[in-house]
Amino acid sequence: MGEQTNQVQLKNFNRRTVLNYIRKNKTATKAGLASVTGLTFMAIKKILEELEELHLIRCDEMEAGGMGRRAVTYAVNETYRYVVGIHINKFVTSIAMMDLRGEILEVERCSMQQDFPNQSAFVEMLVSEIEKVIQRSGMEKDKILGIGVGVPGPVDTENGVILTPPNIPMLSYLPLKEILESKCGYSVYVQKDTNVIAFGEYWYGSGSIHDSIRSHGNDCYDLAYVDVDMGIGSGLIIDGKLNIGANSIAGEFGHITIDINGPLCNCGNKGCLEAMSSGIAVLRELKAQLEKEPGHPLYAKRENLVIEDVFKMAEKKDLLTISILNQSAFYVGVAVSNLINILDPQIIILGGILIQKYPRYFDIVTNVANARKVKGAKENFLAVSKLGENAGVIGAGEIVADNFFNEKVNEVFCKNT
Repeated sequence: MGEQTNQVQLKNFNRRTVLNYIRKNKTATKAGLASVTGLTFMAIKKILEELEELHLIRCDEMEAGGMGRRAVTYAVNETYRYVVGIHINKFVTSIAMMDLRGEILEVERCSMQQDFPNQSAFVEMLVSEIEKVIQRSGMEKDKILGIGVGVPGPVDTENGVILTPPNIPMLSYLPLKEILESKCGYSVYVQKDTNVIAFGEYWYGSGSIHDSIRSHGNDCYDLAYVDVDMGIGSGLIIDGKLNIGANSIAGEFGHITIDINGPLCNCGNKGCLEAMSSGIAVLRELKAQLEKEPGHPLYAKRENLVIEDVFKMAEKKDLLTISILNQSAFYVGVAVSNLINILDPQIIILGGILIQKYPRYFDIVTNVANARKVKGAKENFLAVSKLGENAGVIGAGEIVADNFFNEKVNEVFCKNT
């Protein structure tokens, strides 16, 4: 009995290995799979037939081979099941229905600037919008694998509880997983927002860089995502896996100390990167500078500044706003150099409103980081996020898909053991 169980486990392990290789590389051939897995050509052929029979993969297209022959390529069947991804931040909550290749079929965005009197009102809105997206997609319940949610950290990922997000205190200690599972009837996975964005970038972002890494035979690589927004955070992918740390606080990049005598941060410490460089810090510094410049175009608005005011003045070549943005970028560059010196990730993706709206920001961060890291080392890949406003929902949905392909797919295999 034990030997039979071991054989089933080995068989399922090989099936998962083949399935996830196809998933990571978008397509694969029998010969290619045999080469990377070490399984025989006939074993690969049998596994592919089984995966096709279960509708987990499909024949994709013919790939040119040697001597004019064409090899059949296989791809994940993206319509086998679907996932719901949710991304919650200070400004907007986005909810999307996606297939297993991260393609968004339906999306809804709800402003977070409205006044929620309590957590119940927020949850009521969220559940209503989830139901709306599912209804518009026309998806049957049994075709949906679950709901992934990216929320401001810190987060108790095991229990799906939002802890004490400094920039959205209204969500403090909200047991989101338990509530959504009860109200929606799906499995729910809750992760820190920058973790899900990092995951989205790992699977679907900045394709040319990813392809360059993969072309050298490295399918599992290290990626750090740095979010430079109204707050600052990061997500880490180590050897192809999301790294949340021992206490789910890995990647609290915004709370590394830049100046021990610096301004007070929302977290209670002084001189955090978030207190020095975030969008909130930029607005605070601009207001302080405007008090001394009554002739500045933004002087009259100094008590009611929004981040768009900064970008508009920077576009007009206003030296005050440009100098504040440049100083913010310098501090982020210093922090990124520390990140490189500690982790040395192959890829660093920079995203968030300051990166997206002020073109020079990325260049300054890159120049400072490369100048201050350990001398003589090769340059790390630094790139701007290509997923933009959809990065969060795509990554949240991929958390669900990843759980299915690595764990719950075993339940599907049991039907064909």
